[in-house]
Amino acid sequence: MPDVAGPTLDVDLYSREALEDSTAIFATIRAAGPAVWLPRNRMWAIGRFDDVRAALRNDEVFVSGRGVAANPITNVLGRRTTISSDGEQHTSQRRVLMRSLGARPVAAIRDHVEQEARRIVDELLAGPAFDGSADFASALPIRVVADLVGINVTPKQALRWASNVFDGTGPLNRRTIAALPVAIGLLLYTLRLNERNVRPGSWAASVFEAHRNGELNRLQARQMVLDFVVPSLDTTILASSELLWQLGRDPDSWSRLRADRSLIAAAVVEAVRLASPVRLFTRYVTRDVDVGGVTIPAGTRAALLYASANLDETRFPEPERFRLDRPSGHLGWGNGPHTCVGLHLAKLEMQALLAAMVERVNGIEVWGATRTRNNALQGLASFNARFTA
Repeated sequence: MPDVAGPTLDVDLYSREALEDSTAIFATIRAAGPAVWLPRNRMWAIGRFDDVRAALRNDEVFVSGRGVAANPITNVLGRRTTISSDGEQHTSQRRVLMRSLGARPVAAIRDHVEQEARRIVDELLAGPAFDGSADFASALPIRVVADLVGINVTPKQALRWASNVFDGTGPLNRRTIAALPVAIGLLLYTLRLNERNVRPGSWAASVFEAHRNGELNRLQARQMVLDFVVPSLDTTILASSELLWQLGRDPDSWSRLRADRSLIAAAVVEAVRLASPVRLFTRYVTRDVDVGGVTIPAGTRAALLYASANLDETRFPEPERFRLDRPSGHLGWGNGPHTCVGLHLAKLEMQALLAAMVERVNGIEVWGATRTRNNALQGLASFNARFTA
């Protein structure tokens, strides 16, 4: 245990209670101090908005190249992925990803995404009650993203891979140990990939093209397929589930949206803040650093609590309330050099679903929610919903 000169809390970020609902633990961490030592997890926790954002922007001290998980096995396995990189390696890999996920390429698929969104809403309107996660939130990413990635796997397999990779970022607890074989299976799959077994013109094909151009080595190109498969499904699904759940519980906001479609973008941003699909990632601390008067020593690991920062009452009045008039600026997509590369696609998908709903849906009912349990992800695993025309 390092010398600790700061607040200490006897809590476990990865306990069953925390995975079911982190709200109380995160509030306790925010109240305890700007940086809090967690002896059970053997790392620091940073939970206040300004401090988390500052750490995300300080990528020379809070580095990703030593991994973003809470265990050494996952950190070694993911060392060539974009999320676990720094400096020039990160910049060059991110540049390649943005050729598929930047604002301009995403705008090129807008018509297709909007058409699929209208089809999904029409199908749900024509039927009885449905599962808000499986039938609504998952449908668009599965129909659109799975095809764009361009690898020959079923959406079900891609979802299984993605959720297990996130689960594998915890400490070496039962969840992580159970997830690692599946996550390793995804890694082995990508290591066998080449241009002959990905769809021409797809996202996966773009990284092999970058290899041909000398921007990436072959191993980087293969492992960067992970950067498309893992973040592009679960996070958007969880945020879209939150969006539907909040609107179903808040008829006034739904009425305002139907009356003023200019609020669609604000509704999506607010849903992502409340959902905060990624609870946390960790960073390795390269040198002693002051966080609000608390010194985090070099060589330790800090958990950056995105979901806690997005509920910081000093930044967001009534933080647990869905508000269409809330000023933008949250950490649901991260911040700084590692801001989520898929945020343009996520916004497009969620806005397309909401636009299709505004045109067609009169009323929304939601009930019976159950939450997901995952070391890194949070949100609604399942809930009942019904649209009325």
